[in-house]
Amino acid sequence: MLLGWFERGHMDEGSLAESDSNTELESLRNTETSLWRLLKTLLSPKTMPHIVMISIFSIILHIMASSDSLTNITSVIFISLSIGYSVTAIGSRNERIKNWTISDSKPPNDGDSRVMIFVKKFNICLFPLAVSLISVIAIITLFGENGLIPQAYDLIPLLLASLFVLWAVIQGISFSAWASSLSAKNTKEKGSVLNLKTSTVFNGIFLLVFAIIAVGIFQFLKQPSSSPTEILFENWIYLLLILLLYSATSAWTWKLRSIGEKSKSLNSFSNRWSLICHVFLSWHILTIWRQNFMSPNSIEIFIEELLLMIFTVFMAIWSLTSKGYATKFKLLDEENSLSWGLAFGYAYAGSVAMLTNVFDEITTVMTIGHSVVIITVVYVYRKVLMNVYSKHDDGILIRRLAAKVNTETNDQANVTYNVNNVVIQDSVVIDSDISNPPTEKVDRESNGESPLDEDWQEDNDVDWDKQKEDNTISRDVEWEETIEMD
Repeated sequence: MLLGWFERGHMDEGSLAESDSNTELESLRNTETSLWRLLKTLLSPKTMPHIVMISIFSIILHIMASSDSLTNITSVIFISLSIGYSVTAIGSRNERIKNWTISDSKPPNDGDSRVMIFVKKFNICLFPLAVSLISVIAIITLFGENGLIPQAYDLIPLLLASLFVLWAVIQGISFSAWASSLSAKNTKEKGSVLNLKTSTVFNGIFLLVFAIIAVGIFQFLKQPSSSPTEILFENWIYLLLILLLYSATSAWTWKLRSIGEKSKSLNSFSNRWSLICHVFLSWHILTIWRQNFMSPNSIEIFIEELLLMIFTVFMAIWSLTSKGYATKFKLLDEENSLSWGLAFGYAYAGSVAMLTNVFDEITTVMTIGHSVVIITVVYVYRKVLMNVYSKHDDGILIRRLAAKVNTETNDQANVTYNVNNVVIQDSVVIDSDISNPPTEKVDRESNGESPLDEDWQEDNDVDWDKQKEDNTISRDVEWEETIEMD
């Protein structure tokens, strides 16, 4: 019996791991990872003037910020534009505001040229611009040189610049949220999955090949005559940094990932999640390396960072409007995702413009930003693994406890059944064969006697009138029949 309890109670960890349903993985799988629908919303012709306006305003204000005399007012305009689109996003559920900020599908007037038709569409930008203008007036009135609190006017550019760290953190968290959900959706429940050691080596080789190809492309653009040997020799420090970071994060999470090594779904998730994160990290390290040691021109840096800003805003909008966040923050949904994205975009562009003015160059600014993103992604990488594997460990523990309870319940039922088949006689427990009762017991039952009428006390020959010998202290005392009472 004990052997049966041991076999049932201590089930194989692998079978438990395979049968366990990980709630954290299920939650990540249920998150919508398709970016196409969001992209169509952001690039809809009905809202295209907003996208064009942020592109024009960001360039103009970035140039204005380079002048020391215009730095303060430029920061105020960036903040006001962000406030204007935040108010638009909050009021987007109002039908009137919605009609003001989205172009209708009315046919154009006869005789209007294409340019005039396009210019007329910019009337949907009037409401956020009006709110932004009110914000500029309010900020200048409160914090301007002649305002109520003039001491704070010079601190506005510094405040906006300090938000750049926050935007870098948001970029890392937003990308990690999307990448973890994508990894969970593509996990394998069946089939062959690489074990932990093999997948770690394979991912390391893949990252090294990716890094060599990526840095080789930029090296070739800089020096078309570069040979593969020259690419490796001139960029060996970058390649070493990739390997060191990957080795460090692998060692940091090794014990954690080894918990679910026998689970195919967890092993598959860990492989994909690790690979996607480190490819993203490799790209950021490459950007830092290029901007500091490969001497890219200003136009190349500007285009790359513009794309980075667009990517950051896009991923931030996705994370804020996805299922997990949208249920917590009722003001966020797909309908106002463009307005929130534009508000974030103006604040992000303003931070970059202010930092560029503080450090007098964009290279240092972007190096700081990419470094913050790297630190954020490394932290979130381990955090996601901890969330997923803790649910896996809890699931195994719960199933073990349930199996133990079921086993003990079955054993208790068996013991109860055996007790009912035991006859207690003369305080001695003996097993009885119910199908073959003793002959003496059968004879008494056939004579109409109850089985309980057993002569366990042989008292038929007892003489109840027999006087016992008095050995007490009063045996020699003579008692008078009459006792006189005074």
